[in-house]
Amino acid sequence: GLTSLVLASTMVIPEIAEAAGSGVSPSLKNFLLSIAAGGVVATLIAGAVVGVSNFDPVKRN
Repeated sequence: GLTSLVLASTMVIPEIAEAAGSGVSPSLKNFLLSIAAGGVVATLIAGAVVGVSNFDPVKRN
């Protein structure tokens, strides 16, 4: 679950970095890397929300 999401998100970063290193402007490279970093952060937040919701379910009567 969470581990596979983190591994998948970290595998995206080298691909973007490699594509950005092939003759593009530094600003475009930074833009692509910031998108990748944002994806990692969003994935970690989503994983934390899922983890907490599974760990502490709401019990209603």
